[in-house]
Amino acid sequence: VDADLGLANGDPIAAERTFKLLSQVTGRAGRAGGESIGLLQTYAPGHPVIAALATGDREAFYEREIAMRRNSSLPPFSRLVALIISSTDKRDAEQHARALNKAAPSQSGVFVLGPAEAPMALVRGRFRYRLLVHAPRNFDVQTFIRQWLKAGPKERGSTRVQIDVDPQ
Repeated sequence: VDADLGLANGDPIAAERTFKLLSQVTGRAGRAGGESIGLLQTYAPGHPVIAALATGDREAFYEREIAMRRNSSLPPFSRLVALIISSTDKRDAEQHARALNKAAPSQSGVFVLGPAEAPMALVRGRFRYRLLVHAPRNFDVQTFIRQWLKAGPKERGSTRVQIDVDPQ
Protein backbone atom coordinates (compact mmCIF):
# COMPACT_ATOMS: atom_id res chain seq x y z
CA VAL A 1 0.00 0.00 0.00
CA ASP A 2 1.39 3.40 -1.02
CA ALA A 3 4.57 1.84 -2.40
CA ASP A 4 5.62 5.20 -3.82
CA LEU A 5 5.27 7.12 -0.55
CA GLY A 6 9.05 7.16 0.06
CA LEU A 7 9.59 8.88 -3.29
CA ALA A 8 7.65 12.00 -2.26
CA ASN A 9 10.16 13.63 0.10
CA GLY A 10 13.30 15.67 -0.49
CA ASP A 11 15.70 12.86 0.35
CA PRO A 12 18.44 12.64 -2.30
CA ILE A 13 18.54 8.86 -1.98
CA ALA A 14 14.77 8.30 -1.82
CA ALA A 15 14.74 6.27 -5.05
CA GLU A 16 17.53 3.98 -3.85
CA ARG A 17 15.96 3.53 -0.43
CA THR A 18 12.50 2.83 -1.88
CA PHE A 19 13.87 0.36 -4.45
CA LYS A 20 15.82 -1.49 -1.76
CA LEU A 21 12.91 -1.67 0.68
CA LEU A 22 10.34 -2.78 -1.87
CA SER A 23 12.75 -5.33 -3.39
CA GLN A 24 13.18 -6.86 0.05
CA VAL A 25 9.46 -6.90 0.79
CA THR A 26 8.43 -8.39 -2.54
CA GLY A 27 11.33 -10.84 -2.44
CA ARG A 28 9.92 -12.34 0.73
CA ALA A 29 6.69 -13.29 -1.03
CA GLY A 30 8.30 -16.41 -2.51
CA ARG A 31 10.10 -17.67 0.58
CA ALA A 32 7.31 -19.89 1.82
CA GLY A 33 7.78 -22.21 -1.15
CA GLY A 34 5.78 -22.53 -4.31
CA GLU A 35 4.59 -19.73 -6.55
CA SER A 36 4.02 -16.35 -4.95
CA ILE A 37 3.60 -12.80 -6.11
CA GLY A 38 4.01 -9.44 -4.44
CA LEU A 39 1.44 -6.72 -5.03
CA LEU A 40 2.32 -3.04 -4.79
CA GLN A 41 -0.21 -0.23 -4.71
CA THR A 42 1.10 2.99 -6.26
CA TYR A 43 -0.08 6.32 -7.59
CA ALA A 44 3.00 6.48 -9.84
CA PRO A 45 3.15 3.24 -11.85
CA GLY A 46 5.35 4.92 -14.47
CA HIS A 47 8.00 6.05 -11.98
CA PRO A 48 11.39 4.48 -12.84
CA VAL A 49 11.63 2.84 -9.39
CA ILE A 50 8.22 1.20 -9.70
CA ALA A 51 8.90 0.20 -13.32
CA ALA A 52 12.23 -1.41 -12.37
CA LEU A 53 10.53 -3.31 -9.54
CA ALA A 54 7.75 -4.51 -11.86
CA THR A 55 10.25 -5.83 -14.40
CA GLY A 56 12.76 -7.04 -11.81
CA ASP A 57 15.51 -5.17 -13.67
CA ARG A 58 18.00 -4.11 -10.98
CA GLU A 59 20.66 -3.21 -13.55
CA ALA A 60 18.35 -0.77 -15.36
CA PHE A 61 17.52 0.88 -12.03
CA TYR A 62 21.20 1.15 -11.09
CA GLU A 63 22.22 2.59 -14.48
CA ARG A 64 19.45 5.19 -14.41
CA GLU A 65 20.12 6.13 -10.80
CA ILE A 66 23.89 6.53 -11.21
CA ALA A 67 23.43 8.57 -14.41
CA MET A 68 20.93 10.85 -12.63
CA ARG A 69 23.34 11.33 -9.71
CA ARG A 70 26.23 12.10 -12.05
CA ASN A 71 24.15 14.63 -14.04
CA SER A 72 22.80 16.25 -10.85
CA SER A 73 26.16 16.17 -9.07
CA LEU A 74 24.79 14.15 -6.18
CA PRO A 75 26.78 11.64 -4.10
CA PRO A 76 28.99 9.80 -4.81
CA PHE A 77 29.95 12.59 -7.27
CA SER A 78 29.72 15.34 -4.63
CA ARG A 79 29.43 15.82 -0.87
CA LEU A 80 26.34 16.51 1.18
CA VAL A 81 26.19 17.59 4.80
CA ALA A 82 22.92 17.76 6.71
CA LEU A 83 22.66 20.07 9.70
CA ILE A 84 19.62 19.21 11.77
CA ILE A 85 18.56 21.96 14.15
CA SER A 86 16.13 20.80 16.81
CA SER A 87 14.38 22.25 19.83
CA THR A 88 11.40 21.57 22.03
CA ASP A 89 10.09 24.94 20.79
CA LYS A 90 9.33 25.07 17.05
CA ARG A 91 9.94 28.80 16.78
CA ASP A 92 13.35 28.52 18.48
CA ALA A 93 14.40 25.72 16.11
CA GLU A 94 13.36 27.69 13.04
CA GLN A 95 14.98 30.94 14.22
CA HIS A 96 18.24 29.16 15.04
CA ALA A 97 18.23 27.48 11.61
CA ARG A 98 17.66 30.82 9.87
CA ALA A 99 20.42 32.52 11.88
CA LEU A 100 22.78 29.64 11.17
CA ASN A 101 22.00 29.91 7.45
CA LYS A 102 22.88 33.63 7.48
CA ALA A 103 26.22 32.84 9.15
CA ALA A 104 27.26 30.36 6.44
CA PRO A 105 30.64 31.22 4.91
CA SER A 106 30.58 32.10 1.23
CA GLN A 107 32.56 29.55 -0.76
CA SER A 108 32.67 29.10 -4.51
CA GLY A 109 30.92 25.90 -5.60
CA VAL A 110 29.37 25.29 -2.15
CA PHE A 111 25.64 25.76 -1.73
CA VAL A 112 23.65 25.91 1.51
CA LEU A 113 20.03 24.91 1.01
CA GLY A 114 17.29 25.64 3.50
CA PRO A 115 16.31 25.87 6.16
CA ALA A 116 13.30 23.66 5.68
CA GLU A 117 11.47 21.35 8.00
CA ALA A 118 13.39 18.10 8.23
CA PRO A 119 11.80 15.06 6.57
CA MET A 120 10.87 13.89 10.07
CA ALA A 121 9.84 17.30 11.40
CA LEU A 122 8.92 16.17 14.92
CA VAL A 123 10.83 13.46 16.76
CA ARG A 124 10.31 12.72 20.46
CA GLY A 125 8.89 16.16 21.17
CA ARG A 126 11.65 18.00 19.28
CA PHE A 127 10.89 20.17 16.25
CA ARG A 128 13.49 19.74 13.52
CA TYR A 129 14.75 21.91 10.66
CA ARG A 130 17.40 20.96 8.15
CA LEU A 131 20.12 22.85 6.30
CA LEU A 132 21.80 20.92 3.51
CA VAL A 133 25.30 21.72 2.25
CA HIS A 134 26.13 20.63 -1.30
CA ALA A 135 29.84 20.72 -2.15
CA PRO A 136 32.29 19.31 -4.70
CA ARG A 137 33.62 15.81 -4.00
CA ASN A 138 37.15 17.00 -3.13
CA PHE A 139 36.01 19.86 -0.85
CA ASP A 140 37.06 19.86 2.84
CA VAL A 141 33.55 19.97 4.34
CA GLN A 142 34.73 19.30 7.89
CA THR A 143 36.78 22.53 8.02
CA PHE A 144 33.94 24.45 6.36
CA ILE A 145 31.42 23.20 8.96
CA ARG A 146 33.81 23.84 11.87
CA GLN A 147 34.36 27.47 10.76
CA TRP A 148 30.65 27.94 10.13
CA LEU A 149 29.60 26.72 13.56
CA LYS A 150 32.26 28.87 15.22
CA ALA A 151 30.90 32.00 13.47
CA GLY A 152 27.23 31.07 13.82
CA PRO A 153 24.77 31.32 16.70
CA LYS A 154 25.54 29.18 19.74
CA GLU A 155 23.22 26.46 20.98
CA ARG A 156 21.11 27.62 23.89
CA GLY A 157 18.22 26.32 25.90
CA SER A 158 16.88 23.16 24.29
CA THR A 159 18.24 24.04 20.84
CA ARG A 160 20.73 21.53 19.40
CA VAL A 161 22.59 21.14 16.09
CA GLN A 162 23.42 17.70 14.72
CA ILE A 163 25.77 17.24 11.79
CA ASP A 164 25.61 14.34 9.35
CA VAL A 165 28.38 14.31 6.73
CA ASP A 166 27.39 12.37 3.61
CA PRO A 167 24.04 11.34 5.15
CA GLN A 168 22.70 7.92 4.24
